Amino acid sequence: MIFYTVLPFLTSLAIAVFSIPIIIRVADLKHLMDEPDSERKIHSKKTPTLGGIAIFAGTTFAFSSFSDFLRTDEIHFMIPALVLLFFAGVKDDILLLAPWKKLSVQIGCAALLTVLGNLRLTNLWGMFEIGAISEPTGIVLTIIIIVSLINAFNLIDGANGLAGGLGLISSIFFGVWFALTNSFSLSTLAFSLAGALLGFLFFNFNHAKIFMGDTGSMIIGFIISILAIKFIEGNRMPGVENSALYIKAAPGVAIAAVLIPLLDMTRVFIYRLFKKRNPFSADRNHIHHLLIDMGLSHVKVSVTLYAASLFFLGVALYLRNLRSMDLVIILVLLSSFLKLSVIASRRYCCSSHKNQLVR
Repeated sequence: MIFYTVLPFLTSLAIAVFSIPIIIRVADLKHLMDEPDSERKIHSKKTPTLGGIAIFAGTTFAFSSFSDFLRTDEIHFMIPALVLLFFAGVKDDILLLAPWKKLSVQIGCAALLTVLGNLRLTNLWGMFEIGAISEPTGIVLTIIIIVSLINAFNLIDGANGLAGGLGLISSIFFGVWFALTNSFSLSTLAFSLAGALLGFLFFNFNHAKIFMGDTGSMIIGFIISILAIKFIEGNRMPGVENSALYIKAAPGVAIAAVLIPLLDMTRVFIYRLFKKRNPFSADRNHIHHLLIDMGLSHVKVSVTLYAASLFFLGVALYLRNLRSMDLVIILVLLSSFLKLSVIASRRYCCSSHKNQLVR
């Protein structure tokens, strides 16, 4: 068990911790910095955006060292897909990449994994009253899930430690479950990512010295999507289905593990479309922007959303024997209530501030 959990975690952690100071120095020498040059950016000084390089290096090195990934099709094809995402992310972090090009790479990587790697959903577990699904439907749905989670983590990366911390929570949850069900390659993958994220957070959580950039956020979303899909499918395996580790509402629990970035992306996209704007256009309507506008610091924003993520995951695990659709409805209602509370609090704070100015 230690070989598939602790060792990959410590290896990727060490790689991230030792490589990030080097990356920061190189970025400073080559002037590869993110300038606080627009209203929506919430950092106040030049900061390197290449932290994703350390996340990629730590995760892939640790996973390759401790997993026999060549025997597993979906994991085997994950490596080339990760490399493609890595180069697309680095180019976007340094030179900028057109949104449609970035989306094309994401779709290509997802297709590589689903078509050649045979990673796909085979059953919706009663979601929308649907059970088993055809292979083409499974491929299309899995590609949509992968691309959605890549962009969800990309868009939630707006406060120090936020995307990295949410990814850490999800990867540890999936890693523990895979370890307990003897899915050791997937456990190794999850803990390799977790170690790299923890190492990155040492330099990003408070007074960020580096950002993960699109390279890091896309890699997190991509790997978490693989773990989520395998978690859902893994609960259908005979050895798991008859054990105490079986989760009846597996899709609902998987959604709970990524609920904060997923719902934030959905809400923002709907808002932009309602305003007749490009859904990929930048603005200040993300949940972290709302919390920051209420006066919360980066640390408080991240800790608040960590707590919300753990709360949703705890509720989902407690209600794991419900129907998946019922659990998802409960989670959406709970998250909607919390978001409405945030919006109402923000308006109250803004009105109080205006009244003070008038006085």
